[in-house]
Amino acid sequence: MNRCFPLPSILLYVVLLALASCAGVPEREEAPDPLAASAGALASQGDYLAAAQLYLNRLQTAPRDQHAALRVSAGEYLAQGELWDQLATLLTRIDTTALDPQQQMRYQQLLAGLSLSQHRSEQALAQLGKITTPELLPDQGRQYYRLRAEAYAMAGNAQEAVRQLIWLDGLLTDSAARLENQYRIWEQLSALPDLTLQQLAAAPQADAFSGWAELALISRQARGDRQLWTQRLENWSARYPSHAAQAVLLPDLASQIQEAGIRAQQVAVLLPLSGKTEESAAAIRDGILAAWYQQQQDRPELRFYDTAGNPQLLWSLYQQAVQDGAQFVIGPLLKESVEQLGASGHLPVPVLALNSVENDPQADVALYQFGLAPEDEARQVAEKTFRDGHRQVVALVPDTAWGARVFAAFAQHFTTLGGEVLDAGRYAPDSADFKGPIQQIFNLNDSKNRHRALERLLGQKLQFELRRRQDVDAVLLLGFPEQARQIFPQLVFHHAGDLPVYSTSHVFGATTDRRLDRDINGLQFCDMPWVLDDQGSWVAERNTLAAVWPERSKRYPRLFALGFDAWQIVPWLDTLSLPGFASFPGATGVITLGAGKHLQRTLDWAQFDNGIPRKLSGNTDTLSMEGRDERTQGDGGPR
Repeated sequence: MNRCFPLPSILLYVVLLALASCAGVPEREEAPDPLAASAGALASQGDYLAAAQLYLNRLQTAPRDQHAALRVSAGEYLAQGELWDQLATLLTRIDTTALDPQQQMRYQQLLAGLSLSQHRSEQALAQLGKITTPELLPDQGRQYYRLRAEAYAMAGNAQEAVRQLIWLDGLLTDSAARLENQYRIWEQLSALPDLTLQQLAAAPQADAFSGWAELALISRQARGDRQLWTQRLENWSARYPSHAAQAVLLPDLASQIQEAGIRAQQVAVLLPLSGKTEESAAAIRDGILAAWYQQQQDRPELRFYDTAGNPQLLWSLYQQAVQDGAQFVIGPLLKESVEQLGASGHLPVPVLALNSVENDPQADVALYQFGLAPEDEARQVAEKTFRDGHRQVVALVPDTAWGARVFAAFAQHFTTLGGEVLDAGRYAPDSADFKGPIQQIFNLNDSKNRHRALERLLGQKLQFELRRRQDVDAVLLLGFPEQARQIFPQLVFHHAGDLPVYSTSHVFGATTDRRLDRDINGLQFCDMPWVLDDQGSWVAERNTLAAVWPERSKRYPRLFALGFDAWQIVPWLDTLSLPGFASFPGATGVITLGAGKHLQRTLDWAQFDNGIPRKLSGNTDTLSMEGRDERTQGDGGPR
């Protein structure tokens, strides 16, 4: 029997049901996924492979339309464990047509992580570019921004890497994770020169990015002066009261500042001021003195000891300096002398050697190594070449011990990154004709031989256009200005003018000569800020030096910069291992502390244009306000 209710009664019944559902009926909680819980437990123990295997085991019983999603979940654990070979294999087995939109985005993140493991930053950014709504990912986009930051940092774009990390900071809630991320912001900002930081800090509207830039600039300018740091920090805090760094990074930085920058009261300098290397040593000495005179307060006593280029005297001179009261030693310069100190087993007073040796001393020996090693530059050339997308290169190398050493450093690093050196032509350094090695590396002789063979076969003369090999992406040119000015035009003549050419700082004489260097227009090379900067603080330093020492300023400018930085870096050596001070922007480059107490320099890049070296737009000092997103407004990025 059907029951009938008048209309008002039905409405009342519906209202009562609605009220009951809001007030009295508990929401049904979604049951936890046992598979996810088990995999998470294994991952927390560091067994990412076993966590991934749990999802792959489920393939045996799961419906086929779930296989792609299960493989994506397994891939995420492989990526967490950096098990890239296994991930590469797994990704080839995923049917992407079976993935929903969110799973598609997770899949693109896995592809990007794999690309970054292969040092393919451009490819990673393209893959991440397919993710249009990262906020819909399970982690609201945290991994997305991490990967983008890593890709931009790998590509040498520190400014854009900072932007991604600022957005990520707004998504993090764990204090430890935020501190780690903010130190990554600080690290990338440290790679930017003063001029870029000044431009970013002076942005029309104060936002998170400009606040970070100004904070980094304050720290750099006040380095070594705690009173100035405190004063400027107070002014900064008044302008950015709710900035993300206020509660996380600054308290940690403040604790480091209390221990940082303690300078010795007496410093000894061991240099070969007489003998074969006296001119080089004099340039380093002048750089040290320039930095010493620049220090206005608490200037320590400075004593010079002449090692006379004799390694046998080195140990006794070091001991003499210690007995005279030295609390720190700069030098020696020659490799043999550095090796002698390294083999001592114990150094009562720490040493900053101005050269580096292959066999590092024991970890507890207080011997830092700082120099202008061409091998270090070669490795940076390899990174730049690979970063620009070139995978197969040929090389022209002087047939000398120097050329062999520098080329070996490039080839080893380029191969490690994933590139290939197809061939290397060696030339006599005193030659003026480089046709032979150029024809060798481009297989031009093979082209000629094929032409002659065809003429013999046909019995007649044929028109012929010489063709070089087509599998070359770029050219490495090692040498000095005299060789570069002759080789570069011959590359053009031999049909290789369309290939990018890379080199170390040695192709530039450190003094602009438009008339001579116009023959190498297009050549790219790395060099230090002291040489390349045409505005900013290093220009002022160079002008001051030229006014005081007009002749000396033109000779050995890079060695002068080495001495300048050696003095500046001494009080900060112990702090280079601290997160807040892991890099030092010097005249010779951005200085960081590597393994074995080696100081490493990150150089700038320039390209000859109308005979003048001009810094490339890909340098970290390039200011690009494009892409300045509304997500950078305010103090925390996306929330």
